[in-house]
Amino acid sequence: MWIGTFGTAAACLATALLPVHAASAYRRGLEGLSTYQSQEAHHQRQVFFVGGKYQTDPATNTTLFVNQVYTEQLIPSRGVTHPNPLVFFHGGGLSGATWLQTPDNRKGWASYFLDRGYAVYLVDISSVGRSSRLPTTPMTGALPVEGAERFFTAPEKYPDTYPQAKLHNQWPGTGLRGDPIFDAWYPSLIQVPVDNVAEEIAVTSAICSLLQRIGSSFLISHSYGGLFPWLIADQCNTYVQGIYGIEPNTSPFVNLGSGVARPTRPYGLTDAPLTYDPPVNNPAVDLPHVTVGIDTPSNRSCELQVEPAKKLPNLAKVPIYIYTAQASIHITYDHCQVLYLRQAGVKVTWQLLEDVGIYGNGHFSFVEKNNLQIAALAEKWFLQHQTKR
Repeated sequence: MWIGTFGTAAACLATALLPVHAASAYRRGLEGLSTYQSQEAHHQRQVFFVGGKYQTDPATNTTLFVNQVYTEQLIPSRGVTHPNPLVFFHGGGLSGATWLQTPDNRKGWASYFLDRGYAVYLVDISSVGRSSRLPTTPMTGALPVEGAERFFTAPEKYPDTYPQAKLHNQWPGTGLRGDPIFDAWYPSLIQVPVDNVAEEIAVTSAICSLLQRIGSSFLISHSYGGLFPWLIADQCNTYVQGIYGIEPNTSPFVNLGSGVARPTRPYGLTDAPLTYDPPVNNPAVDLPHVTVGIDTPSNRSCELQVEPAKKLPNLAKVPIYIYTAQASIHITYDHCQVLYLRQAGVKVTWQLLEDVGIYGNGHFSFVEKNNLQIAALAEKWFLQHQTKR
């Protein structure tokens, strides 16, 4: 009784000390906790770190551990029934928690696959979330509310952004600030490192060491997280059972997410070096590219290699599946990544969700209202490509 009274008093004091708008959000959070019932699958959980090294911070002359990757191992309580684990990579400005449940407290993809007997690994890429970094590591700001609403949670309310935006109807709630579901989701957005090359090298090294421990696995990625499977498959493809990309990253050589092409990723798919045949030593010289197609708001032009195209021999050894949602901004440019891979000799299955009767999804389809319908589509592919017993 005393504990409950103290907790109530502390909550009232905390609310009184907050600004009015913050106090309102705080109370909503407490109300949510009072009615919360977890929808997660029963599992055993273990936490550890992979990769990384000791490094001295020149600003303080003290030694820290950096470049490690926080990893959660989730094992279904009823046991593992599939031979290949699933390793999940979150998108930019997120953490591995994004796979656990949806912002309106439905089962996320982690629970879906735990229920079906898969070992699940969730990572926070290095320097992000629970993966520590030096205090001097440059970081970007988190995505502003206005950008999140326009491009991800409520694009249908901004049809001038891209034509397909008006088809979006799968986000649970209004997708706008002040809606309790948006307010539950938006705080999960965090900063990401500025140095993409260092980040990609660190994550690749760490995950290759993880795969050596757990065996050949499927790599499942969303958005910015889609960079890492390309590099991992390039460096340790014998441990990659397949790559499953949920609208991975953006277009080769340029970022198109904001509608304006900004040069990036000199190796086409990545900032860090990839293995090409013939080799690429200086991408500015050895990997020339040319604009292909007419650029329109609904179908962006692409940067492809100048022929004869160099090949990506290590990626060609790995099964690859990419899907794109009907109302996502990625529907305007995902074809560029697919064309680039195929030009480089890589077989890839590209699935438009609308072609299999799944409509209205945006870029965060894996947490939208029909997220488990899409997870079932993914499972079919895993079953087709898993290790035969």
